[in-house]
Amino acid sequence: MNSGSSNPFSSVAILGPGLIGGSLAMAIRKYMPGVQIRLWARRKSPLNFAREHKLADICSQGLLGTVKGADLIVLCTPTGTFLDLAKKFERGLGGNAVVTDVGSTKEDVHAGVGSFLKESGHIFVGSHPMAGSEKQGIEHAQANLFENAVVVLTNENQADDAIFGRVARFWRRLGASVFQTNATHHDSVVAAISHAPHIFAALAARAAMPDDGLLIDHLRVMASTGFRDTTRVCSGSPALWRDILTQNSEAICPYLERSIADQQRVLRLLREKNSQGLQQWLTEAKKARESIC
Repeated sequence: MNSGSSNPFSSVAILGPGLIGGSLAMAIRKYMPGVQIRLWARRKSPLNFAREHKLADICSQGLLGTVKGADLIVLCTPTGTFLDLAKKFERGLGGNAVVTDVGSTKEDVHAGVGSFLKESGHIFVGSHPMAGSEKQGIEHAQANLFENAVVVLTNENQADDAIFGRVARFWRRLGASVFQTNATHHDSVVAAISHAPHIFAALAARAAMPDDGLLIDHLRVMASTGFRDTTRVCSGSPALWRDILTQNSEAICPYLERSIADQQRVLRLLREKNSQGLQQWLTEAKKARESIC
């Protein structure tokens, strides 16, 4: 499985070695020995960490030098930066280089960086690993982050089947399974299972904050696993999630509208002290969750 000849790419440039980018470097080291790993970052600190832990062959703040010679370039920065980065590194791409990403939205990515690269004569395939953490930074990276995860691939910019297959094989070599869909469907599904729930977690955290600041100590003492698990995801980077929610707002809003109607329903049941209605509402919620996971 780990023979170099079976590696779909020989040199991978990772732009943005945070949690996902750092985990990607570790996973390539583990599952694809012999593949050259190049890391680019704006800041020195993640590159120093990568050097100290021998995560890459090249660690650089030079964008063109990092992508030059790589046959796979993975965009691991926030999606709002993709197009600007591509405009800066495009002239350094080799003729057979493939660009992919790890962004959690896809319509805007294909319309932006994907279209730009295609018009410039280059190849882009969309990727979204359904893996991660509320923790940020390369220091939290894990070599097994992609094991048993699903990676969604999208191909709105029409890479040929052979190249698309190489990208799929790349993710499978890291322990993931691959699911292909179109960008619109991807964005609708992740709005339901990731983006709207992030808002719900943030709402729960905000609702718990007391008007009287003196009560905050009581919350700290009494908050247990239920509250921590329910609100965990909203500990993620506000700037990163600002971009995600803005870019996928059209897909997210219908789920929020449904939730508002549902909240009005449960609020009415609570005010009426309608125990039978509340049990029915909770039963419906339990069935919904069990039908998904």
